[in-house]
Amino acid sequence: MAIIAAVIVAIYVVVSLIIVIPQNPLRSAVSSALSPYFSQSWRVFAPNIMKVNSDLSFQAAWYNEDGELEKSGWVNITDIEQATVTGNLTPSRSQKQTWNAVSTYVGRYNDLNDEQRDRVRDTFIQVEGDGYDRIPDEEIVGELESYGENSSDVVRFMRYDYMLMRYVTQFATAYYGEDIERVRWKVERTRANDFEHRFDENAQFDIPDIVFGWRQSIANTDPEIIDEFRDLIERYGHRS
Repeated sequence: MAIIAAVIVAIYVVVSLIIVIPQNPLRSAVSSALSPYFSQSWRVFAPNIMKVNSDLSFQAAWYNEDGELEKSGWVNITDIEQATVTGNLTPSRSQKQTWNAVSTYVGRYNDLNDEQRDRVRDTFIQVEGDGYDRIPDEEIVGELESYGENSSDVVRFMRYDYMLMRYVTQFATAYYGEDIERVRWKVERTRANDFEHRFDENAQFDIPDIVFGWRQSIANTDPEIIDEFRDLIERYGHRS
């Protein structure tokens, strides 16, 4: 037991030293691996205070009884998650799911160049025979890579885009109770007025939303996840 404890302490000391030393590749690698589990965002203090709130909203589409594609209105998932915080002294970290997802997604989106950003904001669906189907991933990746020599950035973005498609599809399935055919989402960003303009009636900043095109829903819905989302929606959300 003493040897095990000594090894644990030694690992802790070494990792702590790596994290606090000046910036270097080893520190970046260790911080990246540990930050999802042990880090906390302290951007509530100047001078690096977080100034923009980002919400994730989605729109879904499914085939109705007449075989026609029916589209929903926009639903703000982040608002529903944040409702779990009100009156709760110890809220679950699950209320930050979309907030964290949007932060990472927009970061990877910003790593793309202008042409690539224009393309990923467009649809990933194409006409196939008498209907529609998703554009194969390899075609989209190849197209994006043709716009710049940043293959790793493209792959990182596409992986997260796929994750969001699955997440939104399952949430939409729980929200509407339909067999979701396709989804799309947008990042809604708001910024409060600066301190000097805190009493102004008009908003000082007008930040446009980032709207992304339709993605074909190819996610295998998990009944347990759907039930969890449905419970969240029934307790804190509202159906449009």
